[in-house]
Amino acid sequence: MKRCGAALAVLALLASCATSRLVAQQANPDYVGKSFKSVLVVAVTADELVRRTFEDRIVALLGKRGVKGIPAYAAVGTRGRVQEAELRQALARSGAEGVLVTRVARVDRSSTTLAGATVGIGFYGYWETVNLSSQTITGPSMTVSETRLFDAKSGALAWTGMVDTKENDDFGAALTQYINVIFDAMVSDRVL
Repeated sequence: MKRCGAALAVLALLASCATSRLVAQQANPDYVGKSFKSVLVVAVTADELVRRTFEDRIVALLGKRGVKGIPAYAAVGTRGRVQEAELRQALARSGAEGVLVTRVARVDRSSTTLAGATVGIGFYGYWETVNLSSQTITGPSMTVSETRLFDAKSGALAWTGMVDTKENDDFGAALTQYINVIFDAMVSDRVL
């Protein structure tokens, strides 16, 4: 749970762990039915392992559709925070026609406060009064993430999608499910 929670906080891409659902999507009509031949894949996150895993998995899915995918970590060649100028240079060197960027927009954690109380407990004629203090119970987190597909040449937005993801313990399965949600939506909207 801690690994998943840490990845959530750091990940500006993946919408955390677990059950993901697309809550909004929009395809630019100018790009429907016109697939890019090559796409630079960018996962915006401070966690290098999550970044590489996400970018590699999207690249693999693009390859299955006959699209050349280029992971940003390979194109940029640096670790850690990447400046926009560096990314633009890497994009120009790669020759990619499209750029797919995924980032976490917001992480919400639900919580409830239970009021304190005084209760009497009785067993076989023995009674005791117990004071219960108030407690805050923290629930699972919900991550809202955003994926955008841009035309690398013009900068025009070809597709955008927002995904809600509920926290889960199985990070690998959650990542796979998340990637499938966004990839299937782009294929359905015919921008890939």
